[in-house]
Amino acid sequence: MSTAHHHEPLRWHWLYIPLVAYLVFAVGPSVLAPILFVLSLLVDIPPVQRAPDLISLLIYPLLLGLTCWPFLWLYGFARDALIADPSSEKSLRLAAIMSVIAMSVPCSLFLVTAPAEMTSSAPGQATGFAVFFFIILLPFPGILGWLTGRGIAWILWP
Repeated sequence: MSTAHHHEPLRWHWLYIPLVAYLVFAVGPSVLAPILFVLSLLVDIPPVQRAPDLISLLIYPLLLGLTCWPFLWLYGFARDALIADPSSEKSLRLAAIMSVIAMSVPCSLFLVTAPAEMTSSAPGQATGFAVFFFIILLPFPGILGWLTGRGIAWILWP
C-alpha cells in the first residue's frame, strides 16, 4: 500500500449510518427527557409530572440499546459484505440506507414516547411492552429494507 492511500478521505463513511441511528435511538430519549422537563418549566407546554430521575436516565439507554440490536448487526453485516466484495459498494450502500430507514420508522416511536414516559408518574410500563415486541420484530423491517435496496440497485445498476 502506498503512502497516497493513507491520505485519501474515507470512502465508506456511509457505513457508519447504522451506528449513528443506533446511538440516536438508544441515547436520544435520555437526552430529550431533561430538555422536555426544562422546557415545561420555561414555556407554556403541557407540564410534566416530575423530573426524570437518574436511574431512568441511565437504564433507558441500556434497554433501548438492547432493543436496537439490529442496527449493530446491520453495520457488521454490511462491513463484512463490503470487505468480501468491494465492487458491490453502490448496491450495499443503498441496501444499508434503505434498511436503516425501514428500522428507524418504528424506532422513532421510542424517540417520541420514551421522554414523556420518563417524566410521567408511572415510568417504564408502556416502553417495557414495546421493547419486548421490538426485540423480536425489529429485524423484519430491516430485512425488508435490505432486500428492497438490493432490488433497486439490481434494477439501476445491472
